Amino acid sequence: METSNLETLLKQHLAADQSRLDRIETKIDKLSDTVVALARAEEKLVNLEASRMGILDTLDAHEERLDHVDRRLADGAVTLNTINKLFWIIIATGLAAIFAVVIS
Repeated sequence: METSNLETLLKQHLAADQSRLDRIETKIDKLSDTVVALARAEEKLVNLEASRMGILDTLDAHEERLDHVDRRLADGAVTLNTINKLFWIIIATGLAAIFAVVIS
């Protein structure tokens, strides 16, 4: 009878250990899934950072182009202003010459 009782206790102990091992295995599986998810998230973050850097580089290039266009527009405005002044000087000189001829 003691052997039967001992076998029963051993079976109960093995069943409890098996249950405990199953819970541990389930937790390890969940941890493994979490590690995989974290690795994917990290990869996405790295890709997002690379995209962000590319966008910043593109924005810098556009800003340089806009600065160049702005400088050209400013130079064009100076040239146009000079041409405008010369035009009015020529008109005024021509009118003065015409009045000088008419008066004399």
